[in-house]
Amino acid sequence: MADLKLGTNTINSAVENARSVLTSVGRAGLHTLAPDNIEYYFCSLELLDSVGSTAGFMTFVVMPNNILESKTQIATVTKTNKGITNLFNSGFNPREISLQGTFGRKFRLLLDSKEATENKTRLPFLGGNIGLNLYGQNILVKSGYGLMKMMSAILATSWKLDAYNKPHILLFHNYALNTHYIVEALQDSYSQSLENNMLWYYAVELKAVAPAYAAKSLNSTITDTKRFLNQVTSASIAKGLGNLIKDVVKYTKQDLNKL
Repeated sequence: MADLKLGTNTINSAVENARSVLTSVGRAGLHTLAPDNIEYYFCSLELLDSVGSTAGFMTFVVMPNNILESKTQIATVTKTNKGITNLFNSGFNPREISLQGTFGRKFRLLLDSKEATENKTRLPFLGGNIGLNLYGQNILVKSGYGLMKMMSAILATSWKLDAYNKPHILLFHNYALNTHYIVEALQDSYSQSLENNMLWYYAVELKAVAPAYAAKSLNSTITDTKRFLNQVTSASIAKGLGNLIKDVVKYTKQDLNKL
């Protein structure tokens, strides 16, 4: 009887998580059709080498607590004898981007992610690589601390030369505001307190120096849209798998306690 109840609860959990995946992908699809009217809360960091290959990629499985994007118009306003003269630059204006938040304490499954540096642990499993793949994508398991270190490695590697002795290119995609930039990581800091033990908070300062399409001139809008939907699907599936595993463990514990 306990096995039957566990099976029923597991099926219900799988159905609910599948429904959540469809809801997320559906809203992401609407965002691609009307990106300036329907926001989708999703952002990511992508590190490219000089030939355009992905050297590192991660999505913010937990959105930052605060995202601030600001710009100052490059212009000079001068008072003359006969009026006012405005001098301006019609090129791209750099943006200041601030991210603050935490990835929490829980372990999370990641799909379609790539670490910028090789994990230093002798056991790949403990480094988050469990040696499994889903539809050709490696499955990573990261704690909140592991995600923070993964982000730190991407930011640090963006200031190093690639295998071709040329600079890396760092992209920041913020679908909530529908902005995509080539950025430079100016500052990143991490903090923890006694009140929030094992909960690392990050603060990242980026400067947008060009639109993202400047680094992807050969990629079409269709390709970018397809990849975005794939990223959303992967993130939703990973979240659903994590919730399903958690539910199975919970229901199993409940049944064992009744024995």
